[in-house]
Amino acid sequence: MRRYVVTVLLAVAMVVGAGVALGGPSAPAPTPVSGANPAALSRVGGDRLDDLIAGLQSHLRTQPKDARSWATLGVAYVEQARLTGDPTYYPKAEGVLRRSMEEQAQDNEAALTGMAALAAARHDFAAALAWTDQSLEVNPASARTWAVRTDALVELGRYRAAQRAAVRADDLDPGIPTFTRLSYLAELHGDLDEAERLLRLARRSARTPSDVAFVRVQLGDLARRQGRLSAAESHYAAALAARPDDVPALVGRSHVAAAEGTLDKAITLLTEAVTRLPAPEHLITLGELYAASGDQERAEEQYAVVRGAARLAEANGVSTDLELALFEADHGDPAAAVRAARAEWARRHSIHAADALGWALHAAGQDREALRYARSATRLGTKDARLLFHRGMIETALGRVGAARRTLRAALAADPHFSPLRAPIARRTLANLGRS
Repeated sequence: MRRYVVTVLLAVAMVVGAGVALGGPSAPAPTPVSGANPAALSRVGGDRLDDLIAGLQSHLRTQPKDARSWATLGVAYVEQARLTGDPTYYPKAEGVLRRSMEEQAQDNEAALTGMAALAAARHDFAAALAWTDQSLEVNPASARTWAVRTDALVELGRYRAAQRAAVRADDLDPGIPTFTRLSYLAELHGDLDEAERLLRLARRSARTPSDVAFVRVQLGDLARRQGRLSAAESHYAAALAARPDDVPALVGRSHVAAAEGTLDKAITLLTEAVTRLPAPEHLITLGELYAASGDQERAEEQYAVVRGAARLAEANGVSTDLELALFEADHGDPAAAVRAARAEWARRHSIHAADALGWALHAAGQDREALRYARSATRLGTKDARLLFHRGMIETALGRVGAARRTLRAALAADPHFSPLRAPIARRTLANLGRS
């Protein structure tokens, strides 16, 4: 889930065109003019984005033929959905992007790449890829379109093609959006040193407080996922110093607090975060923190909210099968988890889709089939403790003691605090295997 949030963020960051001059966080919101375009909307504060949307709406009432401004408004709605966690902005985004294409039926690169960003936000990565195909026919040298294409290819599990697309985007316009994408690809392949090197390049490129906060959170997350809690906390603190209301930094600090065993602090921080942004992945984590602290009633309350959020997302065109598969496997109905995971696997063969299907099958007691997908999930050498934990538990269930020991050791070596609920299970299971 975490990566999906980053994908949406970066997709919006890289929509086409030269940016509207947005200024720093304290600068007034721009007044849109004819030809305004969607770039530079990502990581704009919520209040300023509200002002930008209002200005675009006012402009379009008097200039309804301005295709570029319709496209800008569409991408602004996608960004507003990210900032607020409100998926009802997605149908609005689709409507105005299609209006842009009605006003300019030919060579409308802005709207085509906006549609790609919208499709990625809705988890329809095949559609996102198809929209980038059309956009690149208009402008094959658009770094922004190549970047959105990278996201789609990653989520479809086409990693070599994604690497080529990311390099192409970086060749055309190196910067934070390309460095962070290349960093993620390096992380997926287990090259954590290269991933950090690229994020440090991104940090040197950061100029605005919002960009500083964004990159610092990425550095913090990378450090935390390696169990380097002090380094992670320093990055999150720097993010909050740059942008005091930064939700991802609050979430990161909550994870650090949980890893350090201060669950009350972790719950307080995450409660503040979900008050600002009730994203399902944060609600699930909050529920698990309550469960780890022994408050199962409050945990179940959070899980109920997750199911409601998923229904709202689906009603607004967002596919939630991958997220629901993992959630139901851990906290609900294994049969529902398998159905959701198989539906997602039919759409894309990423390592995360493989992991979801393997874990769902394990929850349903189908471990022999589960192992095939768990192996697929770890095929790139990704040092992700959750992926390794899932595979190790499946191997344990099958009585593959030696393999399970190796995999669970690798999970805890990658991140000994990867989950307040599951890291203790990994340690207990490993200890039991040691006595086998």
